[in-house]
Amino acid sequence: MKKLLLPLLLASGFSYAGMSTPGTTTSAVPVNLHIVNTNGDTYVQLPATGCSTSVYYLSPSHKKYDAIFSVLLTAQTTGKKVRAKFDKCVNSTSNPFGNIVGVYLND
Repeated sequence: MKKLLLPLLLASGFSYAGMSTPGTTTSAVPVNLHIVNTNGDTYVQLPATGCSTSVYYLSPSHKKYDAIFSVLLTAQTTGKKVRAKFDKCVNSTSNPFGNIVGVYLND
């Protein structure tokens, strides 16, 4: 039993290390918040952090889409800074967007 435990622990550690951890943008006022189609695909510009572009994607299927969109819209219209929590870079290998999973109001 003890001989089996060590390989299992090592294997689980390696698979955890390969998982991506969410990143967080630096604090900024959101720019160019827009919904691009009838599906509700939403994009916003924030400082490029971790992905190769400053455009971040908010999926309309996100459980808290309305709340996140509201914070982004309010921050953009009032000039308040936010930080977006994003997981992975999605949509294109040549120009991947950060996939927004949360948002923090700084001011």
